[in-house]
Amino acid sequence: MKILQIEVYVLITSGWLTTLYFVVRRWLRQRQAWQWWHQQQVLQLHQQAESIRDGLLQQTFAFRRYLESTVSAQPEAKQTARWLEQFQEFYLSLESLSNELSPPFVADSLPLALQFALKDWQRSHLELDLQLNLPTDWSDNSPHKNQIILSMVTELLTLLTPEGNRAERLHLTLTNHSNFYKLTFQLEDVDSLMMLKIVRRSEVTYIKEIFHSLAAGQLEISHKGAVLITQLCWRDD
Repeated sequence: MKILQIEVYVLITSGWLTTLYFVVRRWLRQRQAWQWWHQQQVLQLHQQAESIRDGLLQQTFAFRRYLESTVSAQPEAKQTARWLEQFQEFYLSLESLSNELSPPFVADSLPLALQFALKDWQRSHLELDLQLNLPTDWSDNSPHKNQIILSMVTELLTLLTPEGNRAERLHLTLTNHSNFYKLTFQLEDVDSLMMLKIVRRSEVTYIKEIFHSLAAGQLEISHKGAVLITQLCWRDD
């Protein structure tokens, strides 16, 4: 009888220890994911601050010095043209910074917000043929959920298209069926070694955890031949 009790106790203890092991393991994985996400957000804020210091503030200072050094002998038409040029540069810098802080259309339409963000991103990735399949008829999501999706897309684009990537085409599709949303990336003609590096990066695990926590969604990354496939799935609240 005592032996049976001991065996039952050992089984119960082993079960609790196994459960505790998996709980602790998941907690550690989630903590690492949130630490990584926080570091990414801090880095973005730092880059935006540096953009202000090295861009807008420098332009403002240079424009002020230019106005101070302008002599009345200079032809008026030339002064006006120079001022307009300076103001245009200043305006474009402010516009770019405002878009980084809060993407256009994010409060109104996820397809429009994605289209704007991806077209803007393509300017620094001209070697990639970007193809968008975005619906024109779209039920509005919450601005908060749209912002989460755009943040995920930004991080995924950084992960999927590192420097040295030989991919030639990026195809993005957004669908909605009965409040079930799916966003699919297909990165075509990917180098096999680069594909393995992308799939095995720890950041992929982190962003899966973050997306599940913030949007109650699922992120899956797989490959078929030379095509790297990424899917984000979520439901509307």
